[in-house]
Amino acid sequence: MTKLLFQDTNAPNNPMKKTTFCIVLAILLSCLFTAAAQGSSFFFSSHGTKVLVLVFLAMLYAGVFLYLKLAHKLNENMIVFLLIFLGVLLRCGYVLLSGLYDRQHDAGAYTGMGTDFVNPGHIGYIEYIYKFHKLPDINPYELFAYYHPPLHHIISFFWLQINIFFGVTEELAFENLQILPLLYSCLCMVVVWKILKVLEIRETGLYIGLGFMVLHPATIIMAGSVNNDMLTILFMSLTILYALMWIRDKNLKGLVKLSLVIGLGMITKLNSAVLAIPLAIIFLMHFITIIRQKDKGLFLKWIKNYCIFGAIVIPIGLSWITRNLIRFGEKPGVPVPGETSPMYTVPYSLWDRLGIPALADWHFDFPFHPISASACNNTWVIMFHTSMFTEEYPANLPDILLSMCQITFILGVFLGITTAILLVFVLLNKRTRREDTIFLLTGYVIMLISFAAFVIIYPYTCSSDFRYVAICLVYTSIALGLGNKYYLSFSPLQETNHFTKIKTAGMHLINTCMILMLTCITLIYLFWERW
Repeated sequence: MTKLLFQDTNAPNNPMKKTTFCIVLAILLSCLFTAAAQGSSFFFSSHGTKVLVLVFLAMLYAGVFLYLKLAHKLNENMIVFLLIFLGVLLRCGYVLLSGLYDRQHDAGAYTGMGTDFVNPGHIGYIEYIYKFHKLPDINPYELFAYYHPPLHHIISFFWLQINIFFGVTEELAFENLQILPLLYSCLCMVVVWKILKVLEIRETGLYIGLGFMVLHPATIIMAGSVNNDMLTILFMSLTILYALMWIRDKNLKGLVKLSLVIGLGMITKLNSAVLAIPLAIIFLMHFITIIRQKDKGLFLKWIKNYCIFGAIVIPIGLSWITRNLIRFGEKPGVPVPGETSPMYTVPYSLWDRLGIPALADWHFDFPFHPISASACNNTWVIMFHTSMFTEEYPANLPDILLSMCQITFILGVFLGITTAILLVFVLLNKRTRREDTIFLLTGYVIMLISFAAFVIIYPYTCSSDFRYVAICLVYTSIALGLGNKYYLSFSPLQETNHFTKIKTAGMHLINTCMILMLTCITLIYLFWERW
């Protein structure tokens, strides 16, 4: 494995596929090791003991990195491997520090094969399939979380069966439901690496962009979740990757890949279909160029190709919607808690909920999501709160950790705003492909618009959770990667002026703040006993 990672990426037999194999193998082995560790006495150790073991692993990792650095054995492949493996260690550590019911969203509960209870939530949904070996034959809108498309829950059922087959107790098998989202979260880092490579981002830009995805807390927390969020993010990330690849090499094979990831994304969670809109614009642009060529054979070829795309994506993507319409007469939607819920935001104006928040709304003194709409009802504030600390609202927090949380939150808000602006700048840069600009910028804008619309249609503070737009992390990684590529990599012949110097200084500031924020949040996770 080490020999493969040391190979020159510019060699004729590009080893990127072999490097990918090494990374994926390391991910699979790490996930299996985590599953085994959950069944050992380590899982039941004290929080302090677990932290001590993780600190030891971190020191060992740092020692290996330092040795390779001093021995001049680091190349791009090795650095990428070490970055992603660091993310794997953090995610595995988080899963081992967190139980099945810690920091979950709509998890519900299970009561086991020995009962005939039908339980709500994602765990209850998985348990239903586990008990009865079929999809729920009840109206999915009558039991909470059952309205979700079933792909994640079906995969989880098979994973439970594998655990039981190998003699794992039922309790541990359900605890191991976290292993699948852990795998999805780890694979998502690999996909982001591939996206940055397709965009021809190298060295510093690649490490900064990938490092952001590796260390950002959102996908680390989602690695321990048992709902369908992380699988949805993986499919959406794959949609971005395959779309960018298709833009460069327009063929039927790329269309089939896109149809599968979009279709499978839709039967994981329906909001993954949002990326079909910018993709449709790219398809339309391409088809117009085909029409203008006035080549009948080429025209018929692409009519056939697009029909194949539709024949795959439509039956898969709409299967859950069609089933519910036919069997229960139910249209797509989300059950809501009702107007008596403390999360209900309709009493507050649209500006309060979606406008620019006032300084007091940010709660910089205690930057956590209070759940209640009376305490905080601005969508963007809640989005930032939950991006850093999910829906935690700690009653007692040591002063030093609270100070670190305050610093981290301020840096997070600063980076969220500046990287959004940076994304627009780099995508409108003349060095960016026109189709890349249209696909990525349109997708980012539509994502935020759909998020705002979701908050209006379902007016509750929980609707503003960052997990609904966590795919924006991929766009941020792209912005950081392209920003470093465009503004910090100059050729000797390139002219420099005041505007160039400002962009360079701004990029250095963003990089510095990002590294500081990720360092702080990692330390917070390590020493905050709630994790």
